[in-house]
Amino acid sequence: MTLFRMTGLTGLFVSVAMLPLAAQAQSYPQAGYPAQGGTTSQTQIDGSVPLQGTPQQTPQIPPQVRADMERAMQYPLPPDFMTRAAATIAELQARNIQPPNSHGAGLAETISRISQIPGLAPVLQSHGFTPESFVMGMTTFGMTLAASNGQLPAGMPSPNPANVALFKAQPQQVTALMQAMGNPPH
Repeated sequence: MTLFRMTGLTGLFVSVAMLPLAAQAQSYPQAGYPAQGGTTSQTQIDGSVPLQGTPQQTPQIPPQVRADMERAMQYPLPPDFMTRAAATIAELQARNIQPPNSHGAGLAETISRISQIPGLAPVLQSHGFTPESFVMGMTTFGMTLAASNGQLPAGMPSPNPANVALFKAQPQQVTALMQAMGNPPH
């Protein structure tokens, strides 16, 4: 199984939607997960219903967090997203541009905070991004990756099928973006 961990710059972008969800989900039992051994995917990457003998339990997620999750899961990644995002991350790291602390903020608030970082907008623009398209793309990338590895709780929306197809068609770019983020696949 590929483990999904992020730190630093990109960790912020992806965590905006995932951290509130993860914190919320930890307080609920996750039906269908084995007590010992491996894990069982609750959100299937292909959109199919998981084959399990126990009923699914959907965590109670605040409406805004759910709306952000649904927005990110349905956001369409452009075909060249991963290549441009890896180059953007490399440039942001080279320029030592750090994101603000957006822990617990929703997508709109994170996009607003990112927009205010000196020097960030021109770097994003030079790679064909706006603050919104970069935050949305990175969040979508992270959530699609997490869904493909069974790391989202039950009841979460399935990823955009076009994004799943993009991941399958461009596995080297998925790996390259993970490496740019400081998270090589395990």
